[in-house]
Amino acid sequence: MRYLFIVWVLILTFIFSSEVLAEAKPSYNLIPGLGTYHHPVSTQNLEAQKFFDQGLNLVYGFNHDEAVLSFQHAAELDPKMAMAYWGIALALGPNINAIITTEKEQTAYHAIQQALTLAEKAPVLEQDYIAALAKRYAANPDADLPQLQVNYAQAMANLTQKYPDDLDAATLFAESLMDLHPWQLWTHDGQPQADTKEIVAVLESVLQQNPNHPGANHYYIHAVEASLHPELALASAKRLEHLVPAAGHLVHMPSHIYFRVGDYQGAMRSNAQAIAEDTAYISKNKIQGFYAQMYFSHNVHFLMVASSMAGRYQDALQAADTLIAHANSLGSHIPMVEGFLGSKMLIQARFNDWEAILHTPPPEATLPTTTALWHFTQGLAHTATGNLQSAADESSALQVAIQKLPPGVTIGFTPANRILYIAQKVLEGKIAKANHNYDSAIRYLEQAVVGEDALDYVEPPDWYFPTRETLGGVLLAKGDYATAEKVFRADLEKYPHNGRSLFGLQASLQAQGKDDAAKLTQTEFITAWQNTDTQLKIENL
Repeated sequence: MRYLFIVWVLILTFIFSSEVLAEAKPSYNLIPGLGTYHHPVSTQNLEAQKFFDQGLNLVYGFNHDEAVLSFQHAAELDPKMAMAYWGIALALGPNINAIITTEKEQTAYHAIQQALTLAEKAPVLEQDYIAALAKRYAANPDADLPQLQVNYAQAMANLTQKYPDDLDAATLFAESLMDLHPWQLWTHDGQPQADTKEIVAVLESVLQQNPNHPGANHYYIHAVEASLHPELALASAKRLEHLVPAAGHLVHMPSHIYFRVGDYQGAMRSNAQAIAEDTAYISKNKIQGFYAQMYFSHNVHFLMVASSMAGRYQDALQAADTLIAHANSLGSHIPMVEGFLGSKMLIQARFNDWEAILHTPPPEATLPTTTALWHFTQGLAHTATGNLQSAADESSALQVAIQKLPPGVTIGFTPANRILYIAQKVLEGKIAKANHNYDSAIRYLEQAVVGEDALDYVEPPDWYFPTRETLGGVLLAKGDYATAEKVFRADLEKYPHNGRSLFGLQASLQAQGKDDAAKLTQTEFITAWQNTDTQLKIENL
């Protein structure tokens, strides 16, 4: 399901990193705030050791281009340091968010070959590290890269068995397994996929021995976030708030867990802090490339979605404006980037700002997903304001826009047609509800729920209008309070402490005469909806 996304990541990786590889000069600066984590290597040059440590911390923080520069400078300071070239090859490799390009693979191959040459005089441990990573790359640019990944993972398993107390070997072994199944560690119903149990066990073992290991905390969040028990990583999330304060991505990472456990304001806080850190870092160091472009977008996008779940309209709106401006700076006609351009309309719809939507002009015809989302939000606005014929026209226009989507277009991680199918069913359900045709509305919205549940896991969700909120609202309007209760409870399983579903659940309980349960739910709702700038109404669900 993630194939199309991976294709676009490959393209974006090439666009954003080829210039870095071609023109980059080694970084001559140590970056304050990258933590104190230390991996000793064989060098007499203390500065070279510091730059090696910095490079490894940057790898653990997914700032791979900057890590390459740091390892390069370590090699300049000590040209005989084999592990500096190992670090270059490590940082150039694939990860769960990016496939390796042919150009990077060949650069990494030459780096690891240099490491192998220098390793003849290095300690046996370093020789083994280098030999393991050498399995990841080949001289042939047409080599079977997936098989090389498997070979590397097996080599890292052997390294970990030989050095059971080496926490970096274990952490990198866990990452090598994660890279075999990027974002596919758990099924839709929360069951572990291949290698997942081993990944979790290895990282838990590392954290038991060193709770402050930056890489293990980072990877553990990714390892369990899609599971039935994301709360297992709450301790890692708390640590990463302050462990490596200058690594924006690590500062952001707690939000993956906070969002999953329903702490939407915590997710807002993590992303706001990450945005501040990365803004200062990117501006001061004039950073370009994949990290500055895509990870920054991810933080802003996450802040927007978390704000919408927390009921913070103005914060969500401000984040949407920032996201759109950033997307336009990248090139709004890049299909993956274009998916961000409809963000403001979606946030306005999420908060029922119909006047703002109705005053939004149509986007350029060259923006197919944005055009489709414009028809969706226009249809919602016309429905809410009682102009049902115009709403029906927009629904028809949305269908046409979906049919005209170019192949390979995505919204976030997901093929755009799958996201827009959900939008179509939500709009049809809203129109049917406005016409008091509740049975049809329920049928459409049940189809939307099925579409939402079939989406692959990603944070933030590519579809961030929980469809059960809307289905529950229709069931309340119909007077089917018992079924509405079940629907809202099901949404709260997926989105804990979702204020809108708590609001609907309270209404359904009260309508059934379940006063005690309604009071408990009201208390939870008040807690969840504190500090918001939005007043909820049942008719808006």
